[in-house]
This record gives sequence, C-alpha cells and structure tokens, in this order.
Amino acid sequence: MVVVSPTASKAWLLGLQAGELLGPLFQRHQGNQGSDPRHLGILAFEAVRTMSRLIGLYRALSEAEVHRLISGTVCSQGVAYLNSADKGVLLRLACAEMIDDLDVAAAAVARLGSRCGRVWPRGFEFVYADLKAGTEDMSHLVLGFHLKDVDKKVKKMEKYVAATSTLYSAMEDLAELETGGMRRLEKSKNLTESSFESYRKRLSQMRNKVRQLREESLWNRSFEKVAELMARSVVSIFARLCSVYRPFVPELPHVILDRQGRVKFFAHYPSRLCYPANNSKHPGGIYSSGPLERPYVQNLQMRNSGPLLRTTDRDAGVDRSWKEEALEPPENTLGATGMALRCAEVVVFLEKLAVSPELVAEVSRDELYRKLPKGMRGAVMAKLRSHSKLDDGVGPSDALASGWREAVDGILSWLAPIARDTVRWQSERSLEKRQINSEPKVLMMQTLIFSDREKAETAIVELLVAFSYVCRYS
Repeated sequence: MVVVSPTASKAWLLGLQAGELLGPLFQRHQGNQGSDPRHLGILAFEAVRTMSRLIGLYRALSEAEVHRLISGTVCSQGVAYLNSADKGVLLRLACAEMIDDLDVAAAAVARLGSRCGRVWPRGFEFVYADLKAGTEDMSHLVLGFHLKDVDKKVKKMEKYVAATSTLYSAMEDLAELETGGMRRLEKSKNLTESSFESYRKRLSQMRNKVRQLREESLWNRSFEKVAELMARSVVSIFARLCSVYRPFVPELPHVILDRQGRVKFFAHYPSRLCYPANNSKHPGGIYSSGPLERPYVQNLQMRNSGPLLRTTDRDAGVDRSWKEEALEPPENTLGATGMALRCAEVVVFLEKLAVSPELVAEVSRDELYRKLPKGMRGAVMAKLRSHSKLDDGVGPSDALASGWREAVDGILSWLAPIARDTVRWQSERSLEKRQINSEPKVLMMQTLIFSDREKAETAIVELLVAFSYVCRYS
C-alpha cells in the first residue's frame, strides 16, 4: 500500500503542474543488468509480475466479467447462503479486494518510478494517494489513457508479459546448458571433437535466442517507459474500478468521462444513489447470509443458523480504512478461525470420493475423517449414532438409500463450488510470487473465508453423515 503525507503530496503536485525535474537520472551499476543502465535488465522479471497483475485486474473489470460476477457468482446458492444474500455487501468486498490488489501493483510501480528522472512517473506514489483520496486538484490532470487507447496498451503489456516469460524460461535453459551440459561432457568417457562441437553449437543458438528475447521483452526497455506505461494503466484501471463499484462503495472518488474520452477524478462524497445508503457508518458493511431452501430428504435435516453480522465494536477505529474493514472476516466466520481452507479441502476430497462411493475403501473414509477438526468429527459420530438407533435392523429401503444419495448430490451442488474456489484462492495467492498469471483471480467473497461458521460446519457434518450411509448402502 502506498502511503504518503499530505504535505509531500501537495509539493509533488505543484512540481508536476510546473513541469519541474526532481533530480538527475538514477544511474544503476552495470554488470548483469543490461548494456544500458537505464534499462530494466534483471528487474524485468519483477516488472512483468506487476504487469500481469494489472492485466488480470483489467480483465476482471471487463463488462463480461462484471456481468458474470453480478449475475452469477453473487447469486450462487453457496455464496448467498453461507456468506451473504446482500449483493451490495458482496460487491463491496469484491471491490475492496481489487483495490488491495491494485495497491500492491501501485507500490511496485512507485518503486520502479523512483528510478526515473522526471517528476512523472517518479512521483507516482503521490498521484495514486491523491487519486484514492479524491483530491480536487487531480481533476485538472489527465494521467490515464484515452478510453479508446486502453485496450491497445493492455495488449502491448500482454506481449511484454509473454516475451518476458519466454525469456525467463530461455535463461533457465541456458543456465542448465552452460553448467549441466559441460559437466556431462567432462564426465563422458567417449568425448569426441564432434560431440563438443555439437554442444558449442547448441550453446551458441541458445545464447542468440536469449539475446533476441531480451530485445523483444522488458529486459531492454527503459525504466521511464515501463514505469509510465504501468502508472497510466494503474490510473485507468482505478478509474474503471470506481465507475463499476462506486454505487456500492461511496468512499471511492467520483469519475466522469470528458468529451475527449479521458477520465477525470473528483472528490468522493456520499450519494443517495450509492448502495447501501447508510453504509458509511459501517465501513466493513454488514454480512448477513441468507436462507437457502433445500428439498426435504428423509432422515436428513439441516437447519439455518441465525444471521451473520459484523461486530460493530471494530467500526470505532478511525484509523482503519473502509478497505481494511471490509477485508477482515467477522468473528463468527471460518476465515476468522482459520478453518476455511481445511473445511474446503474436506469438501473437495469428499466430492472426488462421491463419484464412485461403492469403490471407496475404508482407508479413504478414515483419511477423510482425519481431515476434520475435532469438534466436527465428534458431531459426525454423534449424528451417526443417532441415525443408527433409528435403524430397525430390517435394512434400508430403496427410497431411503436413494434419499441419502440425493442428499449428498444436493449439498455438493452448492457447497462444492465455493469449496473449490477457496482452494483455488489460496493456491493463487501462494503461487503469485513464483508464477506469472494474467487471468482474473478468484475473489474472497466467493470462498469459505467469509462463510458463517455454524452454517458451514452444519452443512459439512450433514454431508459426511449422508455420504457414510451412501457408502454403507452401496
């Protein structure tokens, strides 16, 4: 997150409007950074991760993705029942997570911009802070891309990402060829001049390939050009985010499109058109999961727990931003107890076993129960004992056996998608530092992190009980 003082921000703004320079160009040491010290060199790989993050955010804010989110994900049974039935609350959470992702990208752009010699993009941390604060003076500065140019710039970044990713793989292959290939030659008992010449030829070809990819990728691009490209992209993405989510997040600045097709920012102010109208008193919103009707299955009962509410004592902290409030799971959720991923893995594992319950071995069921928290494990055993007492010893009827199967399928139909998204959400965050991914990410609001703990645990217990009887009767 980029944090700057108001005084420094104002000084930077005056400098930018006057067109003054803030100092000489930062000179880097040469070496393995590239032939020109103004080029990114090895820092291209850090820049490309930021670029891919921006591309992913841009794609997530496309009309198709926004429509899918509002009409599909937000309305899904699992999200509505376990997290919240209020679209405004869910979209506020989605916006907070995207803002948080954009903050990470903006901080990286600011670090890159600090190596530039001009005020822009050297002072990017100030412009981003002013944009988020809705500073009135920002309306006079047009720092984003023209509306019709955004797609072109994103495609340009996509080419850079592809070329730089290929360069990374090629450099790894070259390093392996230079070290491993030579070691294999030295250990070879049948080393001939032709084999050594073949090795030198492959090495020369690989070096030429790396040299060509450096020209096509971010490696040989200047700090100023790359930083400016990404800085303007951040501004354009923030503008798009404001235009999409401001009806649900009145804290965002107001954005308008002028006659030239450029966006301008104005100070944020509460609006009666914003949803919900009284949400300004509770920056984190109120999370209330809604009821979910389920068909009755014999010997299987699931109850709805009470409403899920965000505790209001946290709202007293004036230093906490609306984003921080929104991203903190309430105390009665799986995320607050750190059980979201563990519960998700149980459901995903059971979903795989449910494909062929007649083939499930005893060891697989034991493994499934070991994954459960101690409290849920006890609840499952208690439920099984309760159902066993109701068994008259005659054996199950076809209708009862079919009912248990329907119960498993019914619960998995809405619980499995949110569990899979939870595992994917965790995987994406764990791998983002090691892998380059420009696809839209799974959002926290479609995972078990903000799920009512009582509802989620009850559903998983009932699912396991039903699955146990499916296995028994199979």
